[in-house]
Amino acid sequence: MMDNLLFTAPDGALPEITSPAYELLLILSDVSKHARDHLCNELGGGFRAYLQQLTGEYYQHWLIHTEQGEYNGKKQTFYWLDERHFSCDWEQDKDARTIARKQYKDRAYYGTKNAVKRLEQATQEKAEADKEYKQRIESKKPTQD
Repeated sequence: MMDNLLFTAPDGALPEITSPAYELLLILSDVSKHARDHLCNELGGGFRAYLQQLTGEYYQHWLIHTEQGEYNGKKQTFYWLDERHFSCDWEQDKDARTIARKQYKDRAYYGTKNAVKRLEQATQEKAEADKEYKQRIESKKPTQD
């Protein structure tokens, strides 16, 4: 099925053949669902960075689906590549990439929005800690004449 991916993938969407991201894409190109542990075993460790490269801007947003399931008696996430990437139809491939790009930008937006909330809370907590420090610690320091 890798040939179908090669046919419709836009320029720059395929990782270098020697890269771990390419290895991940090659595994996902068999149109099956793959458990996290299976992917870790195949790739020799964690693959989060490669997944982020494939689904992000770096390789033009491959649409990789996930679902929770059971593998060897353990609950874990399963990953698979959207079927539109295999369609040999540039429009369907573009649809999949558009969906993946929206998901990517949604995650970035909400992550940033939450970071701003955390910053506001941290600013307030720091101000409270500074005030208490001044009252309790600095007020006890001997003054120098």
